[in-house]
Amino acid sequence: MKFAGSESRSWAGLVIRVVLGAVWAWAAVSKIGDPRRFVQAVRAYDATPEWLSKGIGYGLPVLEVSLALLLILGLITRYAAVVSAVLLVIFIVGIAQASARGIKLECGCFGGGGTSASTSYLLDILRDVGLLVLAAYLIIWPLTKFSVDQALINSEMVPGLTPKQAKSEKNVRRYRAARAAAEVELRHKQRYTAAGTAAVVLLVSLIAIGVQGGRAKITGTVDTANATAATGVKVGNQQAPVTVDLYEDAQCPICKQLEQSGLPADLAAKLKATSIKVNYHLMSFLDSSSNGNRYSSRAANAAYCASDTSTSAFVKYHDILYGKDSSGKDNQPAENAHGVPDSQLIAWGKQAGITSATFSTCVSSEQHKNLVVAVTDAASKRGVNATPTVLVNGKQVGATNSSPTVAQIDAAIAAALKTSKSTAAPAPTPTATGSKAATPAAPRSSASSSKSG
Repeated sequence: MKFAGSESRSWAGLVIRVVLGAVWAWAAVSKIGDPRRFVQAVRAYDATPEWLSKGIGYGLPVLEVSLALLLILGLITRYAAVVSAVLLVIFIVGIAQASARGIKLECGCFGGGGTSASTSYLLDILRDVGLLVLAAYLIIWPLTKFSVDQALINSEMVPGLTPKQAKSEKNVRRYRAARAAAEVELRHKQRYTAAGTAAVVLLVSLIAIGVQGGRAKITGTVDTANATAATGVKVGNQQAPVTVDLYEDAQCPICKQLEQSGLPADLAAKLKATSIKVNYHLMSFLDSSSNGNRYSSRAANAAYCASDTSTSAFVKYHDILYGKDSSGKDNQPAENAHGVPDSQLIAWGKQAGITSATFSTCVSSEQHKNLVVAVTDAASKRGVNATPTVLVNGKQVGATNSSPTVAQIDAAIAAALKTSKSTAAPAPTPTATGSKAATPAAPRSSASSSKSG
């Protein structure tokens, strides 16, 4: 049995095999260390149910590691190339549908991911198409230099006959029989190798899903007296008829723009009138925008530390995060700039009227680090993948992937108040003191009562 394919093709296959394997290895390493973050990136596509999003988030990096090893070793190369091609087609379809639906996100192919203000869909698709071409090459010509596949073939090769031996019909018959037997044995070896390797990859992937799921779990108690993973910090009279959920990231510049456009004063007036209650969800997915300083997580932690003092202290601290200093400079660090140190976060606490030593300790030790992670993950499960996101009685204000305005928030609150009044039980008819009870009015029809409010 001779080496299938020309020398040049087998050398080209070796290069393609190693390149494609290296790409899968790079993709896996960039994601496998933070399973929770990658699940959030998968959710951002808004294309899979929660159970499948977790399965992809926990299992895909391990499958990518497996493909990398198989390709680099040249073991069941054709099967590894087929799986690679299938994954790449899925990636291309996923990116295309996100683009068609107007969802702006990073693909998350090499870590990161999630909603983004800018996209590179065309480059992402072109890259995946290029990799798909490489996978197709290996599907058509899977035998390459320095591969386990070729070593299996070599192990069953039958030495050819010399010119002298070939003159004997008996020798030729023996040679042909030996070659036929070797080919049968080779097919058995290849099948067993493929089946055994596939079983190992499947088993490892299933185990990895469990392991990664365990790593993604948030251990210990995260909720505090004034903040929970589900609701963030609850501010205002909890009997108020309208709930406003405000999802923000301390490093988010669009959040700063919304806050500086008059939102704090607007919400404060409605809180005072007890027409609304506000749940503040401070998330952390923009740590990469603070030059390795993790400002997003640390600032959110500091805000939750402020809530330990009181919800009013939290609101003051929250407004300082997005406000300006005495010279008119934004407190929020610029994107991709080094975030402020803990000492500044503590100083802002004093500015908010928080002087206790416990606050300083809470900030410097990141006491509520797990709460920040839990709030971010809970928001992701709810479908919130961008900041700022504002929900009024559970309905998102403004268009997807665009920041709402104060006017839009006011309009949504007004509509929610109207709805809450129309569904409320009517107040009893007052009667004059000392007079006879008023004769009850005839009941109104459902059509007339629906016009109230």
